[in-house]
Amino acid sequence: MGTEIDEFQHPDSIWTWSSSPGRGRASVWIPYCKAVEKTKGGWSISYNGGEIVLDPKKIDSVLMYGATGDLPLAFLDALAVHRIPLLVHRRNLPDPYVFVPGGRRDDADILSAQIRARDNRTKCAYVARTLIKERFRGTGFPVSTFFYQRLAAARSVESCRQLEAEQSRMLWEQYFAKAGLSEATRRSDNPLSAALDAGSFFLYGIVLRWTLMHKLSAAHGFLHSTTGYPSLVYDLMEPYRGMVEQAAVAAYVEGAHDVTAKTLERLKAALQEPVFVPSHRANVRRKNLLHGVVLALRSWLLGESQRLVIPVEGPRLGGRKPKQGYKLPGSVIGRTPN
Repeated sequence: MGTEIDEFQHPDSIWTWSSSPGRGRASVWIPYCKAVEKTKGGWSISYNGGEIVLDPKKIDSVLMYGATGDLPLAFLDALAVHRIPLLVHRRNLPDPYVFVPGGRRDDADILSAQIRARDNRTKCAYVARTLIKERFRGTGFPVSTFFYQRLAAARSVESCRQLEAEQSRMLWEQYFAKAGLSEATRRSDNPLSAALDAGSFFLYGIVLRWTLMHKLSAAHGFLHSTTGYPSLVYDLMEPYRGMVEQAAVAAYVEGAHDVTAKTLERLKAALQEPVFVPSHRANVRRKNLLHGVVLALRSWLLGESQRLVIPVEGPRLGGRKPKQGYKLPGSVIGRTPN
C-alpha cells in the first residue's frame, strides 16, 4: 500500500515540508527509486523501503538519489506542467542531473534574492561572520573570546577571511599535534589530510543536492565568493567540517589500516546519530543539519527569518521553542527520532 503525503513529516526525510508547514508545497526526496507509474490521484513511486504517491499539485521539487530503472516521459511532462524541478543524483557522479522548467514571473525568485544579498556588502559580511562563527564553535578545540569579538566587529568579507585564516592556522597546529603529526600541515601529503579531503567531498555531495533542490545558485557564495566553482556549497559546509575532522583524527589515532575508508565509515555513522538542536528545541539525526542549513539560508534570503539561524547541535535547553522561519527536516520535539 502506498504512502500518501499528508501533514506529517517522514522521520527519515523521504519528504520535507516547505518553510510554511500546511501552506507550502512539499519538497520530495526519493532514495533509490525503482519505478514510477501513473495512478489515481498522481504518480506512484516505489523506492528502496516503500512506496509513495505524489500529487504534482502539492509538490515543490523532487530529488531522486541513487535511482535505477526508467522515468516515463509522461511523468516528466507532469513535472513540467506543474513547474517542478527534478534532480537525479548518484554518489559516484560529481554533479546531479537537473531538469528545470522555464522561468515565469510568478515564481518565487530565490535566485534574485541570493544575488542581491551577495551584492550587499553588509549582508554578505553578516553571512560570512555567521558561517565562520559556527565553523569554529564546532571544531572541539578552544577558541578565544577575543577572536569572536573581533569577528563580530568585522564589517567586510575580506576582514572575515583574514580572521578565519589566522584562526585556522592555530586550529591545524592543534589538530595535527593531537594526531601526533606536529610537522604536518593541512596541505601536506599525509594520510590524515587525504582522509579530510575525502570526508569533505562526501559532505559536499550532500549539501550540493539540497542547494540545487531548493533552487539556490551553487556558484554564488558569500564567504567563498569566486563563481567558477560551487562556492555556496563550501560556504554551507563550514559549520559542519568538525564532523569530518573528528572522524578523521579518530581513525588515524586508532591506527586504521586505511584511514580514509575508516574516516568515511565513522562519518556515515555519525550522520545517523540523533542530536539536539537548541535553535529549534528539537531532536534530529545529524544528517538533517546538512539539509537544514540550506533551508536556513533560503528562509533568511526570502525574508521569512529575521536572522540567519544555522542549525547546529548543542546542549539541551528548556523553555519555549524559538520561532524560526523554517522547519528543520526530520525534527522530533521532545523525543529521539526513530
